[in-house]
Amino acid sequence: MIFPPVIATVGGGGTRLYPLTLDQPKPLVDLCDTAIIATLFRVLANQGCRRFILGSKGAENTLPLNNYFKAGEGFFKRLGISEIEEFAYQPQYDDRGSADSLRYCASYFDVDEDMLVVSGDNVIDINLRDFIDFHKRKGAVLTVALKELPAGEEISPYGVADIDADLRINGFVEKPAPGKEPSRMINTAFYLFSPKVRDVLAKMGDSARDIGGDLIPYLTEHGYPVYGYPVKGYWIDIGTPERLLQAAMDFLSGKVEHYAFRNEYRHGQWVNPHTLKRIKKHLDSGDIELRGNVFIGRNCNIEKGSVIENSHIGHTSLIERDSVIRNSMVMSFANIKRGSVLNRAIVGRHSTIGTKCVLDADQPCWRPGRIPVAGENVVLPPETVVGPGTRVAPLKYSYKILATGKFSQLGTDGKNIFFCEK
Repeated sequence: MIFPPVIATVGGGGTRLYPLTLDQPKPLVDLCDTAIIATLFRVLANQGCRRFILGSKGAENTLPLNNYFKAGEGFFKRLGISEIEEFAYQPQYDDRGSADSLRYCASYFDVDEDMLVVSGDNVIDINLRDFIDFHKRKGAVLTVALKELPAGEEISPYGVADIDADLRINGFVEKPAPGKEPSRMINTAFYLFSPKVRDVLAKMGDSARDIGGDLIPYLTEHGYPVYGYPVKGYWIDIGTPERLLQAAMDFLSGKVEHYAFRNEYRHGQWVNPHTLKRIKKHLDSGDIELRGNVFIGRNCNIEKGSVIENSHIGHTSLIERDSVIRNSMVMSFANIKRGSVLNRAIVGRHSTIGTKCVLDADQPCWRPGRIPVAGENVVLPPETVVGPGTRVAPLKYSYKILATGKFSQLGTDGKNIFFCEK
């Protein structure tokens, strides 16, 4: 089977993920030592996709993405794939939304075949062959991957499909009030379009801005065949730090079928060989404890007395003695000083967590369910306590954070701003 080209629509500031997106676009935030968008691309490339087009808007998105992927040779090489096509990028064009970006990229790169259109901040584990076969059987102009939310999970943040018994979509209800949803099937922002969509976009003209807000309603209202494909595998929309941490925990526990870690040390535990060489004597003696599902990247150093449980440790990180890290994600180049405790927390790249600091999501607090986050290049003073929902960033970002109007300042320590969502 020849798999369709992938067009990734990338835009937006990613403010809900602050402070992790203060210096980089949301698709490049680390998820288990790999950018979110590269994690999605891995799932697709491992099943046969070879042509990737990044419909990114603005220098703040395009330039970092280009620096990360370049022409894609390194991406394919790491997956052991030799038959490759160069990555392509949307030229400097001020698109008006995801549908406009799709129109422009399909025309500019002369995509006259079925095309997968994906969002840069979702991870989906989907059987592509079955998805494509379903699309062709239905003769669809658009097939939308739908995920059924279990009973009890809040559905109001999503677009919910009004769908019939034959899986034809009549439309979407955006952010329905509780009890008003037409189904439990939500839009995953993973689409397969037929080449006919180019003619549709030409007819729509300037009114085609957003895929969900403009293009899909136009298709359903004008009788085009739009179908929903129920996704049986994993899907997550990574819009908040809590969802990012959840994705990391799901990857560690093996919930993503088409994604696998390398360098298994023990069942459910992966330690890079360079790191293992450094710490093996402490592992063998029991001076370092690894519990549950654990990943430790390359060139890390972990000292005696440390406990790491159900956590991901990014490459080139230093974990000093008597530190305890549980249910957390520590990104690359982090330095966790002696006796610190992390519980359901995220530590960004190149950050230092001072001696005997505590980042704990389970402390009694008025923000239950939220996690503490230390952003990139943060230096926390010794014995700092960061509770649920508190985020920390270098002080120089104060204006950028508060200017969004979405956050409240909790305080400063001379080097950092502590803030939370309003």
